[in-house]
Amino acid sequence: MRLTLFLLLAATLNCLAQNDALDAKNGFKDIRLLSDVTEYSGLSYSKALKDKPQHTLYKAAKGHYESIGDVPIRNLQVYTYRNLIYRIEVLVARDEKLFRSLEKAFGKIKYSMGSQVSYWEGAKVRLTYRPEGKKNVLLTYLAKDINKIIAEDKKKAIDSLTSEF
Repeated sequence: MRLTLFLLLAATLNCLAQNDALDAKNGFKDIRLLSDVTEYSGLSYSKALKDKPQHTLYKAAKGHYESIGDVPIRNLQVYTYRNLIYRIEVLVARDEKLFRSLEKAFGKIKYSMGSQVSYWEGAKVRLTYRPEGKKNVLLTYLAKDINKIIAEDKKKAIDSLTSEF
């Protein structure tokens, strides 16, 4: 009984430590989620997103963010809300070494039957791993707190309109 309890406790602590690793990393390479996009010289403005006001898309500038080790990055896109980075999408060549290194860093991967993606999840960050065709994989880093920030901004806008009456 004690051995079972010890193993369960050890597995739980290991899982929590790996989730902390994802939260501590908080992004891809030197790009941090919920930081100001203007701090990164390796990102260049691409376009404003028409369907979402105050949301913009940035892409990697030439000569920046070209590989993860020896795995080539095919595309890197950074989504922002009021210049705060909330989503980083990295399209890379499919490589078993990359997957194994992600599992080593963040723990065993989970699978969502509903959305059919694999993911790691921390308290602040969610990293999804989704195949794109036969040769590519899309890694998506998502800041969980962005929905709270957007909701607060909408509430402030409503309050400012209310105060004008």
